[in-house]
Amino acid sequence: MLPKDSNINNIVRTMSEKKINVIRETNDEARELAKELIRTARFGALAVNSSNPGFPSVSRTLVGLDTDGAPLILVSELSIHTKAIIADNKVSILLGEPGKGDPVAHPRITIACEAKWIERSDPRFKNLRARFISRHPKAELYVDFADFRFYRLEPVSADLNGGFGKAFSLTPSDFLLNDDVKADLEDFELEFIIKMNGDHKSKIDKIVSAHLGNDESNWRLMDIDSEGMGFAKSDRVIRINFDQKPSSRDDLESTFFNLANQ
Repeated sequence: MLPKDSNINNIVRTMSEKKINVIRETNDEARELAKELIRTARFGALAVNSSNPGFPSVSRTLVGLDTDGAPLILVSELSIHTKAIIADNKVSILLGEPGKGDPVAHPRITIACEAKWIERSDPRFKNLRARFISRHPKAELYVDFADFRFYRLEPVSADLNGGFGKAFSLTPSDFLLNDDVKADLEDFELEFIIKMNGDHKSKIDKIVSAHLGNDESNWRLMDIDSEGMGFAKSDRVIRINFDQKPSSRDDLESTFFNLANQ
């Protein structure tokens, strides 16, 4: 129990007495934080409507990313949570890793979604499979098993908690991409990533080193979208945003090499 003279206790009591709305007005800072949490996530807590009526079920799952920023999960049909999704596709996923100190002092986002099965015959399947494996290389061992399936989690709404006193209610438009550049990048993203990771690994390390301010090595380009690039090393994922959106493959290459030469 908090002591009576605790500052936090006084704030909570004041808010209760004045009936203050704890949800802040959504701003660009909140939008950028939401994108960062989603785009750097490697796993999340997935909540489904359980087969036991009235009781939700929560499971940890690996998280990938579609090109517009929607979460992507790979699950087995044999699992309890997949059976629950098949029965009711309304789910929520909690993203955001706690750091040192108080776990609830670190930012996190809960996204309410409708889970949409991406069948293997779907034209999007190849690219989404490649994106998921790029984030989770070990998933290549089982991604093609007959009982595994991809679900795109279509966001309906989101609750962002940036720390104490920093709560926001978001709409999908606050953190999903919706532009012509996104569609163009999808056509050559995989080829571009393979080329950069194969021929320009030293430049990738230069980009990451400059971003982190340390001498870094053995990083790889993980994914690209119209607003930036994701890089990975073991269980570390970082995000570097573009100053300007690239409009073509040549423009993307120029942006990449400019970052490496800065």
